[in-house]
Amino acid sequence: MPSLRKMRVISGKYKGRNLSFPVSPELRPTAGRAKEALFCILNAEIAGASVLDLFAGTGALGIECLSRGAARAVFADIDTRYTRRNLDSIGETGATVLQASYEKALERLAASGERFGLIFLDPPYDSSFGEDAVKIIIERGLLKAGGKIILEHFYRKRLRDLSEYVRIYSVRTYGTQSLSFMETLK
Repeated sequence: MPSLRKMRVISGKYKGRNLSFPVSPELRPTAGRAKEALFCILNAEIAGASVLDLFAGTGALGIECLSRGAARAVFADIDTRYTRRNLDSIGETGATVLQASYEKALERLAASGERFGLIFLDPPYDSSFGEDAVKIIIERGLLKAGGKIILEHFYRKRLRDLSEYVRIYSVRTYGTQSLSFMETLK
């Protein structure tokens, strides 16, 4: 087993609880400064929200939402062991965890009629998975009216044109991480 690093839940009912993740190039949790800024921006929208943490990795973003009063969270990734481990460590039993590729997870969620107010995408930086996921999310109606998609990406990455699907209304950069905030066009 690889050595584990820890990060803390920032606020809410799980405030101060440790989440763990391995030191690994495949897993890159959102940096503390970016995570704090993200949740300051979204704070008023979290209570009662239905949240999707896609490319969940550690599950830290969805767990932070649950801690702050989100009604529910769905976590999806190809490898869910650290998400499950972190949910178990805080005693959260109400979350849904899907172990699947992002395409399969989105298709399953759409087929079951799911819709989300907040969707977090933190795909591998060297991929176009984030932009591809945005397209599927909008085409399959997974984002509620007035909902938001937050795509984390390398700060130098030029995102493909998504103007047919969403409006990018803000891009915030923290070190080498950028967060692109998106909403539906309608």
